[in-house]
Amino acid sequence: MNKNIVLFGDNKKICQELKSRLYETGINAEMHVFTSRHLSRIIPEVIPAVKGKQIVLVFKNENLKILTEIFNKNGITELFVCPWDTHYIDKDNVELNSCIIPVDNSKPRLNHVEIELCEGCNLNCKGCFQFSNLVEGKNPANYNAFVNDLKQLKEFFWGIGKIRLLGGEPLLNSDFLIFVKAAREIFPDSDIRLVSNGLLIPSLNKDDLTELKNCSCIFDISNYPPTQKKIDSITGYLKEAGVSYTVSLPINIFFKSLLSKPLESPDTSFNNCIFTHCHALAAGRLAACTHQFYINRLNTAFDLNFPADESDEVIDIYNTLLNGWEINKIFDSPRDFCRYCSTGMVPFKWKTVSRNKVKANDWIVKNTFINVKIFPFLQKTMKSFETRLRHFVQQPKIR
Repeated sequence: MNKNIVLFGDNKKICQELKSRLYETGINAEMHVFTSRHLSRIIPEVIPAVKGKQIVLVFKNENLKILTEIFNKNGITELFVCPWDTHYIDKDNVELNSCIIPVDNSKPRLNHVEIELCEGCNLNCKGCFQFSNLVEGKNPANYNAFVNDLKQLKEFFWGIGKIRLLGGEPLLNSDFLIFVKAAREIFPDSDIRLVSNGLLIPSLNKDDLTELKNCSCIFDISNYPPTQKKIDSITGYLKEAGVSYTVSLPINIFFKSLLSKPLESPDTSFNNCIFTHCHALAAGRLAACTHQFYINRLNTAFDLNFPADESDEVIDIYNTLLNGWEINKIFDSPRDFCRYCSTGMVPFKWKTVSRNKVKANDWIVKNTFINVKIFPFLQKTMKSFETRLRHFVQQPKIR
C-alpha cells in the first residue's frame, strides 16, 4: 500500500480504529463514512475526488459484493477490502495485512459457496438435504482437489462472500483444519464457516481451536435435538477457546421439496426458494444448487433419474468459456432443475432413521392440496422474514 489512502466505510468506530492503526505505520488516511442506503448514487459522486488514491472498503463482509460492483461500474478495478465484522480488525494482535486485502476488481465476487469436507455423518437425519444418510462410511474430501478447485475458482472471482465447509459432518474429516487454512489462504476475504451438528466439538484438540480462531473461522452449529441436550457444554468449550460461533434456532422440523414429476416452469419454485444462494463446489464443478449437486445419491439408492451434477447446468470450472460475471448472472436466474422442486417445502418432524429404513418419499413431496396450495403460499409470504431471520441467527456470538 502507498501512503495516499482513502477509507470508505459503514461504521465510524471501526473506520477510526483502522485509521489509527494506519497512522501508527506512518499513513495518514482520509476517511468517508456512509450510513445511507443509497450508496449506488452517493459513491459515484465521490469517486472523482479520490482518483489516483488507494481505496479501502471498510464494510460488513456481506455488503462487499454489491459495493465492489459499484466501483467496477465506475472504472475502479484495483482496490482493497476490509471485512470488519469477520476479520477482527479491532483486536490489537491482528496484523493489518490480514484484514486489508487487495482485490482484482475487474472480476466479480461470488456471494456464497458450500463445499463438503466429508460425505458421511454421525447423525442419520431423515430427509437429509445433502442425502448424507445414504452414504456409507466417512468419505472425506480430497485435499489436493479442494485446493485446486478453489485456486481455479479464483480465476473467475476476486473473492467469495461466505465459504461454508460442511458435510455430512465436517469434523469427521480428521484433516478439517488444513482445509480451513487453505480456504483462508486462497480467499482471504471470505467469511469461513464450519457447519457442524456440534457433537464432536468438545472432543477437539484445543490447539486446533486456536488455529481456527487464528484463521477467523466461525462454527455454524445446527441445533438438532441431540445437540440441544449438549449445547451448553459445546458453546462453553468454544467460548473458553475464544472461537466465534453461531447456533441455529432449535431444529425439530425438517422439510422436503422434490417432485416426482417436474413443473412446466421453474420460475415460481425459484422465486419462492429460500436457498437460492446455496452454490456448491466439488470435483471441478460449480453448481447453483446443492440439492441438484448431490441428488445422484438419491438416484443411485432408489434407481431414480433426477437431473444430476453431470447436467449442462453444472459448470466445469476447468472447461468453460463463461466468466465470473456471466456465472453470477446464470446463478441469479431460474434453472431447469428448479422444476423438480415444489413451490413450497413440506415440513415433517425431525428424527434419525437407520439406512435400511430410508425411503425415497423422505425427500419427495406427495401431490395433495395442502402441499401444492397451502405450503407454497406460506413460503412465499414468509420468504423475506425467513431470510432476515437466518441472517440474524448467523451473526457470530463472540469475537
